[in-house]
Amino acid sequence: MKILVAEDNPLWRSMLARNVENWGHEAVVAEDGTQAWEVLQREDAPRLAILDWQMPGIDGIELCRRVKRNAEHPFTYVVMLTSRDAQEDMVAGLDAGADDYLTKPIEPAVLRSRIAAAERIVKLVPPKEWAVPRIDGYDIQRMLGKGVFATVWEATRRQSHEAVALKIIRIDLATDDVFGRFAREVELMEKLDHPNIAKIYDSRVDKKLGYYAMEILRGGTLESHVKQNKPNPGILIYLIAKVCMALDHAHKQGVIHRDLKPSNIMMTEDGKPKLVDFGLARSMFKTSDAESAVNSMDGSVIGTPLFMSPEQARGENDSLDGRADIYALGIILYVMLVRRHPHKVNHQDRWQTIRQIAEGHARKPSDVRPGFNQALEHIIMKALAENRDDRYATAKEFGEELRDFLRDHNRAKREASS
Repeated sequence: MKILVAEDNPLWRSMLARNVENWGHEAVVAEDGTQAWEVLQREDAPRLAILDWQMPGIDGIELCRRVKRNAEHPFTYVVMLTSRDAQEDMVAGLDAGADDYLTKPIEPAVLRSRIAAAERIVKLVPPKEWAVPRIDGYDIQRMLGKGVFATVWEATRRQSHEAVALKIIRIDLATDDVFGRFAREVELMEKLDHPNIAKIYDSRVDKKLGYYAMEILRGGTLESHVKQNKPNPGILIYLIAKVCMALDHAHKQGVIHRDLKPSNIMMTEDGKPKLVDFGLARSMFKTSDAESAVNSMDGSVIGTPLFMSPEQARGENDSLDGRADIYALGIILYVMLVRRHPHKVNHQDRWQTIRQIAEGHARKPSDVRPGFNQALEHIIMKALAENRDDRYATAKEFGEELRDFLRDHNRAKREASS
């Protein structure tokens, strides 16, 4: 069996490759993440990959995400390799979709047993995309996307003949934590009823099957929408103001999203934004210590680093509220308008990025783009205040400020042209 060994340290790379070959496998080596990604895109790519966490080009975590979330990529068993024996590293690796996790230095006997176990699993999983599932009441047409533990399919509800997006969890692969997260996602989304939040029509979650059917959104993600259509700044601000109203509705129901990013804002064909993917969402109304323990581990960093608030980056999960979502939305607006991130992020080092954001020193748009509108800058920087008490108290307030800015700006333009 081919095994990819992606490791930038030549001594570790040589040792791993030599052991792999001594045990009767073919080692395919890569010196950095970019080379590893090229190898994994080949038709004859290895289906077992040992990825070093920190590599030049693309780090192991990002590489793992790309492999696991690519709907067209065959199943690849990923073993993450790190020199840090830290719980948050393990959580981040597994959350990215890694199937196993090893800390350097590695005992050869341990590595050999892990590879043997991985080989057995790889041989049991079909090399192509998952078979089309069967769900009573639905005719399933095609796969729309694949996550680590779930697939999303385009389907038709037989009863109403309407097209839906069907998200189905793999019960055979999901851990209790993943299964619980999926059940909470369904529960929280069913609470929400807003024109800018994807609507759930039907769901089932038990020990045999987990799925929910929601309205199908054919306009792509906000990220792809912006790249393809290049809307002007006024339209971008208008879209974010709409998302603010959706967030305000969720917050009033006691739901914080905790993972806002451009890919979690989908677009309808007529250009309306809708919030999706409440997989990391959490109720602000705590019910029990047990539920809190399941939702998040104390001190763990939960969410996508590039779009998290300082308090989220510090792992203060028990005290998060809607203002963490406001910060994330502020970053999204900043990135769309300025084309830069407000923090000095390191794309090769996840934890350095998290440390930068935890410190909370966001750059003003005018520091990056001289001449940036001062009134708009004031609104954005209030959303990105390091101290959450200095941010907008509600997402509605943030959205209204954006709408007022647009109204005043458009009026000034009309007066100037008349």
